[in-house]
This record gives sequence, C-alpha cells and structure tokens, in this order.
Amino acid sequence: MRPLRPSFALLAASLLAPTLAGCGGEESPPAPPARTPIADDQGKATNLSCPGAAGCEKAEGDLYVGASVQKITPTIETWTDTDQNGQWDEGEAFEDANGNGTWDGVWLAGFGNGRAATGVHDDVWARAVVLQQGDISVGMVSLDLVGYFQQYVLDIRRAASAEGLDFDHILVASTHVHEARDTMGMWGRSPSHTGIDPAYMDLIVKQAVLALKEAKAGQKKAHLVAAQAEAPELVNDTRRPFVIDQNITTLQFRDERDAVLTNMVFWGNHPEALGSDNTLLTSDYPHFLRETMEAKWPGAPAVFFNGPLGGLTTTIGIVGCPDFAGMETCKQGTWERAEYVGKGAAEAAIAALEGAKTTKDEAPSLAVHRRAFLMPATNTSLAIAVLSGLMPRDVYWSDGKRVSEEERPTLGVGLLLNGDVVIATEVNGIHIGPVAIATVPGELYTELWLQKPDGSSYIEKPEGADYPDAVPETPIQAVLPKDSIKVMVNNANDAIGYIIPLPQWDVLPPYDYGDNDNEYGEENSSGYQAAPTITSEFGKMYEK
Repeated sequence: MRPLRPSFALLAASLLAPTLAGCGGEESPPAPPARTPIADDQGKATNLSCPGAAGCEKAEGDLYVGASVQKITPTIETWTDTDQNGQWDEGEAFEDANGNGTWDGVWLAGFGNGRAATGVHDDVWARAVVLQQGDISVGMVSLDLVGYFQQYVLDIRRAASAEGLDFDHILVASTHVHEARDTMGMWGRSPSHTGIDPAYMDLIVKQAVLALKEAKAGQKKAHLVAAQAEAPELVNDTRRPFVIDQNITTLQFRDERDAVLTNMVFWGNHPEALGSDNTLLTSDYPHFLRETMEAKWPGAPAVFFNGPLGGLTTTIGIVGCPDFAGMETCKQGTWERAEYVGKGAAEAAIAALEGAKTTKDEAPSLAVHRRAFLMPATNTSLAIAVLSGLMPRDVYWSDGKRVSEEERPTLGVGLLLNGDVVIATEVNGIHIGPVAIATVPGELYTELWLQKPDGSSYIEKPEGADYPDAVPETPIQAVLPKDSIKVMVNNANDAIGYIIPLPQWDVLPPYDYGDNDNEYGEENSSGYQAAPTITSEFGKMYEK
C-alpha cells in the first residue's frame, strides 16, 4: 500500500502566504471558516451533519451543480502468450510500456486469480458530481472499480482539501465492476499475491480529485428532475428470499436554460455480464448505460451508482436479448449481454424522465449526514488476507486506536475474530430536495433496504439458519424521511463485502431452506455482525 500523502507543509505555506503578505500594513483577508476534520487523530472518519456543523452552518440560496469525468484506465502491457496459459512466462515477448524491463500484469478483479488483462475494450472512469448550496458543499464520486477501501477514500478527501477544494463531504463509491484492475488485493497472480499496484492507487486519487476540481469549477445554478423506472427483465436475484429493488432512479440536473447538466443513475445489479473468461478491461454494462444516456443528452456526463447488490442481484439468470419466442440470444459472458443490460436500463431511465410521472424541484435543498463507527470483522479468510497485507486495510484496537505498523506483525487472527481488533467504516445520508440517498460500505442484501408496502420486513427466518432467535434488522428505508424518494448506494466509502441479515446467516449445517450446502454470500462477508451494526448506525445517524 502506498496511499497518497499530500505535503501539508506546502499546503500550510500556501494558506499562510496571503496573511504574511498583509503584514506590511494591508488588511489581511478573512480566514476560511473552520470545518469538521476529515479524520480524527487516529485516521478514522469523523461524524458530520450539515447544515449545522462547523463550516456548513446554513443551506441557503440556490443549488449549484457541476459534473466531470476523468479516465482511470491502467496501461496494459500485452505479451505473446506462447503456451496459452493466460499469464506471461519467462521468455515470452511482451510490450514494456513503462520501460522498466519487466512485464507488469494488470490483474482483473471479481472472479478468480491470475486473470491478466490482454487489452482495453472501453475506458474506466472516475466520474464526479458536485453540489453546493450556501455553506454546504458535497462531492459524489463513482469509480469503475470492484471495491475501494475506506483509507483510500480518506486519501481522496485529504487530497481534495490539499488542492483547496472546500468540500464538507465527499462520497466515493465503486461500481463493483468485475472487469477492472484489482484494487482490493484479492485477485492477483495467485491467492498469495496481491493484485494491487501502489502507483495505480495513486492515479485513482489524482484523477478523482481532478474530476472534483473540474466539476466544481463548472458549477451552475440547477434544478432537479427525478424519475424512477423498472426493468425487471434485466436483473435477477440468485438467493432466497427473492427480493429486488426494481427502481432505476435517475436524478437529472438542469441549468437555468433547462439544459441538462448531468444524469445520476442509481440501480442495483452486479456488473458481471462479461463473465470470468473475458480478459479485456471494461466497465461492463455501466459503459453501455452511460453511453446511451450521453447519446441522448450530449455534453451531460452520466454518472452511475450501484444500488443493493447482495442476494445477489445480478445479470446471471436473466433471459438475454430474447427473440420473438422469448428465447435467449445473448448469453452471459458476451458483449451483447452487457449492451443489452446497460442500454436497456438507460432506455428505461430515459423514458421515465420524458414521462408524466417525474418529480420536479425548482429549488432543491441540500443536506448531508456522515456516521463513522468501528465494526468487528469475523471472517477468518478475510482476516488472514488483511493481516498478511494481501488486502491492505487499516485496522484498529477496539478502543479506536489505530494499530501501528510496528504492532501489525504481532497480531493474530483471533484478535479480529474476538473483536479486539476491528475495522473502521461509515454510512452516509445525502438529501437533495425530495431525494434521500442512503449509502452503505458494502453489498447490502436488499431485504435490509426495502420495506413491504404495509411497512413490514422482507427478512425471513428460514429453518436451518445459524441464528434462529435473531431479531430481524430494521430496514434502512424505515429510518429515512417518510415521503422522500429513497435511493441506495452500495460499496460507498468502503468495500466490506456482503451485508447479510442475521436471521438469514448460514454457514453451519443443517442449511436453510433444506439446501445441501451453505450459501455463497457468507464467504465474502466481513462477518455476521455487519448487518446488525450497520442498520443500528443508520438509526443512530437519524436519531431513531
């Protein structure tokens, strides 16, 4: 891990320069308002509530919005794969793009190890939308990555501050694409080799901040048009209970001339239409979704945020490109499948925006809440990956003190499993006019998000699950403002894996629903305490 560490001495010098220049008798300009710190003295995110916090006391006046996109496509070093094993071997010719004399593989994330990229189908991006009203300034960044840990999110926030960008809060979410470079460490050459390249992690920070900077410079007075659509034929749920948030929610911002500034699209569906055999770097179906939106409104960046992903919601199992008889004509693992899903979702969103059931707000308000907390991580294999450095993640003692680099070699897996050593993460609530956006730091099972029309829960207590007496968690929708348009963002500000209702957690026999084996999600979850902790923190954030 080589996180970007901005030179705060240089930053301080640049901030002090105007004051020092005024010492000759000229009046010094007023100091910028104090803001809530990005992190505490241990490197953990801080709590925040705007309006009301230091530096964001009031949300008054017009809403200003800007958007920008920046490439984060890595350089691919191609090679002659003589033995057709999918990896470079000694003696095989290769393109030495960086001139260092060695082959530098780009390992694609999301399926198995050793999947080296052989080229680029379409670029991957850092896409940013910024919103400002009065004292409040919020950035929202979407990265075409499989996941992005909390400490890297804090690096982006610090780097933006070092650039002089006065954001109160920056949301950083990954689209969870399974065809981009590994940024979590799990999908390198082999299970014992990390897939992370520190220089690439620095590039992501740089480009994300550049997107924020350009978006902020281009802000215009804006009003909001919100619309919701459904395309149930494009998404499947592969785990019982079958619960899907069908809403494709689009927030369209328009300027004073009614020209479209940007479209933000929120929808829960795994970007894995290309499958594990693909070796071309791509953003999967979000590429086709954004391309379709931008063809409709040229010059208006389309920014995609993934919604509930647990269960799991996926392109697997749908009928791809059905013909007149309803038979599939584009199978999972094809570009046609990815285009069918992405273009279909975009066309549904466009139709909703042009329909009669939109929600318009000529003067939308802006508010943001951030709730930081510590959480146990009780997955043995992931704990080993973290402690070994395969997955470079900061960890903390249960009292909130960061585990130092000197202490890390002394840690045992049992300290994580027992809760003596924990991880730090956060949840957010971002409110734009009638829209309430809730963010979670992993892949949330949809039944933890949705409420039934009668207000009851979709969470089931299947016979055979490990915690038969567990109390179902309160769905997150229940704590959001009652009459709001409720939107979810997954893999936001972190990537802790699947977040599974405790009553449905199942790793021990007998297995739930009478199955012969346990479910898939638990092996890629931070642990059984994730759902109770996160839903509880949402309640605390909204004082419910």
